[in-house]
Amino acid sequence: MGTGRVVCVKSHRQCGKSFMCCAILLHYALTYEHTVSAIIEPTNAQARKVFKSIVNAVYESGVIKSKNETFLTIEFINGSTIMFKSAEIKDGLRGYTVTGCLILDEAAYLSSDILPLVLPWVQVHKSPMMLVSTPRVREGTFYNYWKEGLDGKKNIISIDWNDFDTSALLSPDIVEQYRKTLTKNQFRSEILGEFLDDDGLVFSYVKENAIPDTPGPYTSAYLGIDFGVGNGGDYTAISAFNERGEMVFLDFWNDLSTLQQVERLVNDIMQFGTSIKAINAENNSIGAPLIDLIIKELNARKQTVTVAKIGRWVTTNKSKSELVQQMQVALEQGKVKLFDNKMLLNQFGAYEAEYNPKTQVVTYNGAYGTNDDIVMATMMAWNAYLTKQASGVYNLSFV
Repeated sequence: MGTGRVVCVKSHRQCGKSFMCCAILLHYALTYEHTVSAIIEPTNAQARKVFKSIVNAVYESGVIKSKNETFLTIEFINGSTIMFKSAEIKDGLRGYTVTGCLILDEAAYLSSDILPLVLPWVQVHKSPMMLVSTPRVREGTFYNYWKEGLDGKKNIISIDWNDFDTSALLSPDIVEQYRKTLTKNQFRSEILGEFLDDDGLVFSYVKENAIPDTPGPYTSAYLGIDFGVGNGGDYTAISAFNERGEMVFLDFWNDLSTLQQVERLVNDIMQFGTSIKAINAENNSIGAPLIDLIIKELNARKQTVTVAKIGRWVTTNKSKSELVQQMQVALEQGKVKLFDNKMLLNQFGAYEAEYNPKTQVVTYNGAYGTNDDIVMATMMAWNAYLTKQASGVYNLSFV
């Protein structure tokens, strides 16, 4: 207690990181009375999962005085408290003090602006802080702490889980299955626990193919739209490429009502006028009715804008895999140019493939539940560019 020590743990997948985090939080809460400990997860879903794990582990022992499933806090009979926080809501990370232990889980996937928000939590009482993560690239908060620990900086300790035998948790047979199914970068990071020189797990050469975040010229436009619910962390995103495979437009938001979203999307679409050759719009979930509303609004405006085709894209594991493969090839061959946009680069960098050894199926999503809306809109726009038409054609006519 009061050491101000920082412990950085680099680990591969499936070796008990979550269990260790729970054990450390419980150790501080039960050993030191009237302390406050906390864990920060990339998403609220992960924070809730760890909260439930600790509650289920010790609830029947009688050491829990109360638990709040809304604010994700546990109070123990000795007066100690554990808080479970999400990095998604940054304004919710201000004003706390930790007197026990602070853990940043999957720290390599937390944005760089999280640390300045939470460092004040531990500075007053010089409380210990732990950063735990599978590694990503050789930059950022987690990597910097890791390197400082290796270099012997005072009060920073770096621990490499690769120094220990974890074959009982991740057998050689399972490792070999991952090797055959995951991308090279994904395998190195997630299974071998190595830092990467490239900028992504699934997608490489993203930064190398970045262009200024400003619209360029176009005579043809190919659009992709991914719909969100309009609030919270879920975004609606629209992306567009020109006839040279260069991104010429990107717009995204997560704070609009349904009608406001339709209005904004229609305005975005109309600015391309007759240059639009194809649109891929996600048809899943809320997508279908939103597409209908967009078509209705476009026709109601009676503009001379002509949209050649709008495709109702049905996202399945198979269709998403096809999009990923198309974008991987385009990036590796330098055929696609993406905006140098922070949110876009973050989502592409955090995109991951997850292999299920039981079903032998690879699924693609944002890492640790993070958003992939911009990635999906961009990949659908690129598919429209490649095919010059959208699947599930819906013709629009204007009076």
